[in-house]
Amino acid sequence: MRLIFAVIMGLAAIWWIGSRMAEEADRDFYPDDDDANAPPPEPETPVQNDTAAPPPGKPNIAAAVGEPDDLTRIKGIGPALQKLCTSLGVTRFDQIAAWTEADIAEVDQYLKIKGRIVRDRWVDQAKLLAVGDEAGYKAEFG
Repeated sequence: MRLIFAVIMGLAAIWWIGSRMAEEADRDFYPDDDDANAPPPEPETPVQNDTAAPPPGKPNIAAAVGEPDDLTRIKGIGPALQKLCTSLGVTRFDQIAAWTEADIAEVDQYLKIKGRIVRDRWVDQAKLLAVGDEAGYKAEFG
């Protein structure tokens, strides 16, 4: 008798769990009215580098004179930003060192992360690198 009772209870438990799972599957397959009116989920955005689509034209800044410098020595400029700078005609430390607030604002519009020129102190770094002050650069920027 106990065995029959245990079998019946086991079958009832299996039926109950199965019906709950079926309800959840139906709910996922047939959305409620509330879900039907909900906006579709946002598509995942791909990971992008730090360069934004530049505005038309190039910034009105002083042209480079001489061989290009390795702009990636400036903390905050990686290979992608160096490529962007090169496309804008910025290839030397002395160019960046001479930037005014207007120049910074003009170049900043080409960056995806706005304000990083000031935040990372590109001009201060470039001033030291342009004159070859390696000791001063290392003392201040590591």
